[in-house]
Amino acid sequence: MKRRSSSKTMEWTRNTLLILLAVTALVIFFNLDVVRKGDSVFTNRAQRQLKFSGTLNRKDFTSKEMDRIANYVQTNKKLFKEIKIDAAPQDSYKKITPTTQVLFELHVTMADGFTFSTPVRRTQRAKLSKSIVSKLDKDVRVYLKLKKEGKNPTSLINTM
Repeated sequence: MKRRSSSKTMEWTRNTLLILLAVTALVIFFNLDVVRKGDSVFTNRAQRQLKFSGTLNRKDFTSKEMDRIANYVQTNKKLFKEIKIDAAPQDSYKKITPTTQVLFELHVTMADGFTFSTPVRRTQRAKLSKSIVSKLDKDVRVYLKLKKEGKNPTSLINTM
């Protein structure tokens, strides 16, 4: 009888130790979150800041295109709160090909609450991500120039 009791106690102790070891391993894994330039590997802040509306949405962009846009947002992550991309083909009935004309507009909210919208732009579908990043970069440079001059802009009209 004593042998069974001792055996059950050892089994219970072993199981408890294994559970504690597993919990400890999980806690260490998630707390040693590999950090890359201030951002966690498990979260992609740049992707969360991008919102899509219009006919073309996130799933219509290739991973390379999304990476190009997300990399730009990531390099300027402290500036942006949200970027909404409104993109649609000019002819909604035509099949979308790399040469299809696409209209896009950007609505940007900066971290300090400042918002701006770009005028509608036209580009080819193959050049869409490059055009988005280019337009966003132009507007951000103007915004930063205004901030550097000590101005507190309430609106931004940049037609470059």
